[in-house]
Amino acid sequence: MRSRTVANRTALALAGLALLAPGAAAARWGEERILTAALQHLEPADHRLLLAASGAALAASLVLLTAQIPRPGRRRLSLPAPGCRLDSRAVRHAVGTGCAAVPGVVRARCRLTGRRGTVRLAITLTVNGAVHPGEVLAAVADGVLTQIAPLLAPRRLHTRIRLRVRRPRPYRAR
Repeated sequence: MRSRTVANRTALALAGLALLAPGAAAARWGEERILTAALQHLEPADHRLLLAASGAALAASLVLLTAQIPRPGRRRLSLPAPGCRLDSRAVRHAVGTGCAAVPGVVRARCRLTGRRGTVRLAITLTVNGAVHPGEVLAAVADGVLTQIAPLLAPRRLHTRIRLRVRRPRPYRAR
């Protein structure tokens, strides 16, 4: 698991426990006793301490919220020739156009991510129900990906292809 996922799940588990504990205590001892006990403990507490604790909780929640924002991928891929760069949107567009040209493909979406030495290409294809998915997969792997792989030559290309089958639907009369 990625570290961001572990941190988020840990924070959610702790927040769940913090919300579960008062509910369990209220079920065990009754709401009135819990509320009065909590108010008795808050009265002598220093208000600056409460403000600092609530500020720290707010800062932690903001950090976790910003950790959820996906990091943008590389916009420019450097090529072996000095000073030459390749726009990753052009690669995604070329892959999407090539996959959409395969017979039986209704919709093609792709995502390009990665670091210096490895590029990950995730392709999601929606195909007609009448077309065999193996034929579409072979056409994409042999046709489109063989043309794209030399563009990313200094890097390793890891490809994941997801096929979705569009079921034939009856037309609705309005």
